[in-house]
Amino acid sequence: MNLRTDYCSKDKLQFSLKNATREFSLIRVRMTIEGSRFTYYLSSPIKTQFWDKQNGCVIEDPKKNPALKGNPTLQTVLRNINVEIDKTTNALIYVIENFKSQGIHPTNEQIRTELDKKLGREKKCASKPKSTKEQQEFKDFLSFVDFYIDQCEKGLKLNDKGLRIAPATIRGYNTIKAILKKYTSDRRVKLTFDSINMDFYNDFIEYLNNAEHQRGKYKPNVIGKFIKQIKAFMRYAYDNDYTKNRDFEKKGFKVFREDVDTIYLNENELEALYGLELTNGEANVRDAFLISCYTGMRYSDIDRLDVNKHIDFENSIITIITQKTNTKVVIPMNTVVLNILKRHNNQTPQTQCNQATNRVLKNICEQAKINTPVTITETSGGVRQENTYPKYKLVTSHTARRSFATNAFKRGVPTLSIMQITGHTTETSFMRYIRIGKEENAKSLQGHDFFK
Repeated sequence: MNLRTDYCSKDKLQFSLKNATREFSLIRVRMTIEGSRFTYYLSSPIKTQFWDKQNGCVIEDPKKNPALKGNPTLQTVLRNINVEIDKTTNALIYVIENFKSQGIHPTNEQIRTELDKKLGREKKCASKPKSTKEQQEFKDFLSFVDFYIDQCEKGLKLNDKGLRIAPATIRGYNTIKAILKKYTSDRRVKLTFDSINMDFYNDFIEYLNNAEHQRGKYKPNVIGKFIKQIKAFMRYAYDNDYTKNRDFEKKGFKVFREDVDTIYLNENELEALYGLELTNGEANVRDAFLISCYTGMRYSDIDRLDVNKHIDFENSIITIITQKTNTKVVIPMNTVVLNILKRHNNQTPQTQCNQATNRVLKNICEQAKINTPVTITETSGGVRQENTYPKYKLVTSHTARRSFATNAFKRGVPTLSIMQITGHTTETSFMRYIRIGKEENAKSLQGHDFFK
């Protein structure tokens, strides 16, 4: 049977997004048939930033869609959606022309039924967007969090750059899920979408301020992370029509953030660490930490450092795309880093999990006599106070990046050059890493012409 494109042609079909202002949306095709508006929804949702409104398709050209560069999985997903658009176009033209050849003036429901059959979707009920209840039923908010995490693990929810959610980020989601589960148990409440409101917010903050964990009471930045993630859960639920509750957008539903006093290790302290005689396990932790101190690399990137892929020994350079920010950095290696790699037979030191690393770091820093008293102001359990600790007790794996940035800054390396290595995109965020104390700053200024 020949198609009569004078009756139904491609230029009469319009593909668009159902919810163009939200993060994800279904794709729909619309056309007017004998004075009646016909709408049909495709099965594949899309991240709205990838939609080409003018051409009615997804953007699968890497030149126009930077998120596709180096991401073949996303390219395949988007290409398949465009294939689905083409199949739907051809099937719809066929169905309408078939009705016309038989002298039938079909209703929208008849067209929809035949189109489902043509596309093999008659059992999927995909002819119209599903209601919230049809899309997914959640017995409570925690079951939705499980669904959210599952979407991330399967790669069905991507980050803002169109990439899969990092495993470390998903572990963070599981942490907040555990906290919420404990909260509901201790408070004997059931969390639903509608109960995520200001009453919940205030009670949850009070609960966290009074709760204890392995290292004491929760600090504002940790509580802030929990609130930030709950807001992200609710945003996703709202954008995908699982809830109409928008209390999470209220001004009072705010994310806490506190500027904290953090430390860095100066070059003398790093030399003391380098010279320690340690067991193999401790030496691995120390050496990975020192590589971070002299390169500015995150611990997660050192863990995946491949000497064959990332390291150019001839030019003493590390080139790697960072896991957290997907940013390419090129880092020169100094003698210490080269010597560490050499004593590991030109391989990177074996790393441990963050918790074990931080525990061992404190121990070896104590052995290196990094014990200068440090007084910091901190909030714990909602109470702000001053506490003094020996310096080694404050060392964590992240101290390394601050040490790199601060020591390079003190040596006069230009700020923008350091940022090229650390991957910071703004000077404001970078300057938070510079940990020169007021007394140290005053001493450094004594040699300046202004103070002579």
